[in-house]
Amino acid sequence: METNAFYEYRREYLDDIHINAQIEGSLPGEYFFSSVLEKLSAMGELIDPRIKPTRKRCSNNRILAFDGYCFDESDKSFVLIVNDFKDSIDETLTKTEIETIKQRMLNFLQEAYDNKLREYFDITDEMLVIGNDVGKRMKIDYVNLENDNSIDKIKLYIVTNKILSEKITTLKSDDFLGKQVELNVWSIKRFFDLYQSGRDKEPIVIETSKYGISGIPCIKAEMTGNLDYDAYLAIVPGNFLNQIYYEHGSRLLEGNVRAFLSNRGKINKGIRETIRKEPTKFFTYNNGIACTASKIVLSDDGHSIISMEDLQIINGGQTTASLTSASLKDKLSLDNIFVPMKLTVVKNEDYDTMIQNISKYANSQNKVKDSDLFSNHPFHRTFETLSKKIQAPMKAESVNNTFWYYERSRGKYEQEQFKLLKKSEKDNFLRKYPKSQVIKKEELSKYFTCAELLRPDMVSKGSEKCMAFFAEYIDDKYQKNLEYFNDQFFRQCICYTILFRTTDRIVNKASWYNVGGYKLNIVPYTISKLIQSIPSGYCLNYDLIWKKQELYPSLVCEIERLAQITNEFIQQSSGIIVTEYCKKEETWKKYKEFEFKLSREFINDLISKTLVEEKMRSEIKDAKLSKSINIESEIVLLGGPYWRNLIEEGKKRKILSSMEIDLLNIAASIDTPRPRIASPKQAKLIWKIREKLENAGVLV
Repeated sequence: METNAFYEYRREYLDDIHINAQIEGSLPGEYFFSSVLEKLSAMGELIDPRIKPTRKRCSNNRILAFDGYCFDESDKSFVLIVNDFKDSIDETLTKTEIETIKQRMLNFLQEAYDNKLREYFDITDEMLVIGNDVGKRMKIDYVNLENDNSIDKIKLYIVTNKILSEKITTLKSDDFLGKQVELNVWSIKRFFDLYQSGRDKEPIVIETSKYGISGIPCIKAEMTGNLDYDAYLAIVPGNFLNQIYYEHGSRLLEGNVRAFLSNRGKINKGIRETIRKEPTKFFTYNNGIACTASKIVLSDDGHSIISMEDLQIINGGQTTASLTSASLKDKLSLDNIFVPMKLTVVKNEDYDTMIQNISKYANSQNKVKDSDLFSNHPFHRTFETLSKKIQAPMKAESVNNTFWYYERSRGKYEQEQFKLLKKSEKDNFLRKYPKSQVIKKEELSKYFTCAELLRPDMVSKGSEKCMAFFAEYIDDKYQKNLEYFNDQFFRQCICYTILFRTTDRIVNKASWYNVGGYKLNIVPYTISKLIQSIPSGYCLNYDLIWKKQELYPSLVCEIERLAQITNEFIQQSSGIIVTEYCKKEETWKKYKEFEFKLSREFINDLISKTLVEEKMRSEIKDAKLSKSINIESEIVLLGGPYWRNLIEEGKKRKILSSMEIDLLNIAASIDTPRPRIASPKQAKLIWKIREKLENAGVLV
């Protein structure tokens, strides 16, 4: 039975689609599709999906049709996506319609497998190249140790704002051409349920009985202290691990592990040989896997795990993938394979942060870099604080003061609204933080990478690789010059946001641009090329962009002109798929050398770069002064007993030099009859010593 809340959600959802589509200059269905793909990407359901509306009549008068595609190399799957949007809140999606949509996606795969796509696609069509590649990879049924680039699974997605028919209880997923087919329908009700749950993604619940075992033998680690987790050691049957990975694929892998497996196609030779020749020794030879879960259910005797929720493999993804490969490709038995597992059940509310920290400190053979663990970097809290502090200038047509909202954790913007029970409270929130002024982490990395770092090729590689590139820069800057992340930095980032989003709208509305074109590449390449073309010593008038909260006319005209040139340039890819061509640094180097003459009007509106740099230097100086005052205040507030205890603990561990003890004694004298006052320079050194002791595990 439908609830009022669900009806209101559907009504507001459709209203938002119309408003945002109008802002972007796109059709409601186009905006719905792009926004849903963005949401599913953020959840880890899809990896850098590409919009490509395709519909052809093929052999036996059948229709092949889909609206987008992507690859997930971590579980060797190819994904097709259909946009089933209707401009209504009362439409229903029936089982018959689902079967029709599903069959049309499978028709493309059948034609690709039979190598017949050239009969229906123009030779210049990107989907001809993609389809031929998919067809070849689907036929690989052996293990290539150096580069196992086979496609082992097909994922079909239907995204819709329709209500799923009540008659639909299950969605059947048959094998197709020897490949497992996974069918996912993301209906409006599914999005609503996720919204109401307050979570950023759907939980995975694994019940062992479903996979033919009564439970997983385990021992709970009995540890003292008020811990926010439980720890278990377990022995996992290889068949069970293979089955859950085959079913759930990359959704089981923590983000860093997924990125690692995606970046290298090699199957671990040692693991494979052990399965083939010495399966009973697998438990002894293999390091095992490390996992996390938010909840587990134990058997009545407490000695076996019978259910796990939110299971994530944080270490051992290659072991898991190799087991599935051995079973699927080599047809090897896993009956005698057992894998050691360390399972951490996280009770902490900040579940995602805990998982990131466990992954960070795990003894990983994959050498995960700090940049791979960037989602919980202190930079995000700093930027969020700036977003709450700095008010955006009021636009000419506006009557409300607004702020930009930095969404440092997925779904936080919606969750904050969900907590507001009164409509007036929600309206006030939306007036203060309009939806058009929300910036996600992934978006910020994209905007900054093309406008500041001038690397459109990295943006073209997708959100994960772009975020990693952005993370390395930010982490290095954060370590060397924390004060760089000040008010001026925030305003500059907002200008980059306005620049990117406006360029996106310009391309979308252009008469020469067709839906399904290369907008994801055109936009970053246009921005980077424009900024790179500016004469030395000058830059865009960012002050004006910030004050107006929009681009000025001469800049808009220049973008309109350059975007079309960019579109033509990237399509001269010498037979390489355009999206792949744009990922190459060589392509960007080539475009940098391409001559583009700036208009006189645009040049006249440029400003001296020295002015911008002076403003940044001034902000950094102010930030350093403020930080120095804060440190001196904190030293006093912590009090003499704190500093004396810190000295005592440091001495016990023998990690303090005599000079460091002398400095800490200054802080420890605060509450004595003759206190010594630390100079600004001494205060900074005292604070660094405190941080050193904390990092060494000294807590007082």
